[in-house]
Amino acid sequence: MAAPPVKHGARSKRHAEVESDVRRLMARELHDRVAQTLTTMLVDVENFKSQQVGWDDVLIEMDSIQSSTRQVLNSLRQLLHDLRGENPVGDSFVNAVGELLGRFGVKTQIVAELEVRPGWPEVLTPSASLNLYRIIEEALSNVRMHSGAHSVRIVLEAQPDGELTVAVNDDGRGVDTTPSRPLGFGTVGMKERALFLGGHIRIVSEGGAGTSVRAVFPKEHLVPAQLEPELMIAGA
Repeated sequence: MAAPPVKHGARSKRHAEVESDVRRLMARELHDRVAQTLTTMLVDVENFKSQQVGWDDVLIEMDSIQSSTRQVLNSLRQLLHDLRGENPVGDSFVNAVGELLGRFGVKTQIVAELEVRPGWPEVLTPSASLNLYRIIEEALSNVRMHSGAHSVRIVLEAQPDGELTVAVNDDGRGVDTTPSRPLGFGTVGMKERALFLGGHIRIVSEGGAGTSVRAVFPKEHLVPAQLEPELMIAGA
């Protein structure tokens, strides 16, 4: 028996919903990968203009701007790759996060550490890898721009109840987490990515006591269905 035809109104509504989702995704990706870097570059240049510097300092600052410009271009290229359905994180989520932290430490001089605790999956779905990576990336951007921290630690952990957690903890000045305070676009993006993976994010902060961004997810939403127990990281 042939399926009933889809009504034009329902099809148009679905089309509008897809367009809206795509626009939100593009806005989030452009913010995460491009706008934040450009904003940081502008702040750095503005601060540099107010300093008394010599020619050697100018050359160092130009090198930094050149490096940031390359980063923006690479981010745009990566976004184009993503739109073609490619996974920018690669085969190993843990390795990708380690490389991200390495770049972050060199750029900011903030001590950055990654702790992968026993039980964390060796393999994640491409969608989980991408969204977790972007959540961490956004959290690190907030550390760099707002925290005044000297160190940051990322902890990947499997909980006894079957959930997986990603925590980004810094020792900075803390942030205002008053519920009535409007959320920044980056924080909204982190929460949306967590919801997309069936999880949630909690941000805990106290003045002078640092900030903790903790994301919690059901394991079955992050791990491929065919993953066997032996593919879990040793020590589980």
